[in-house]
Amino acid sequence: MFYLVMGFVAVWLLVTLYLVYLGVRQRQLDSEMETLREELAAKRRPS
Repeated sequence: MFYLVMGFVAVWLLVTLYLVYLGVRQRQLDSEMETLREELAAKRRPS
């Protein structure tokens, strides 16, 4: 029974860590997209 519980905990720990990683990566991509949008808007403005 102990191994079953440890396996269950390990799986949920991996799922949680993966979701945290996805959240961090999503924030990085959102930030990069915003930077690219600002650069594109700056190039489109008449100088």
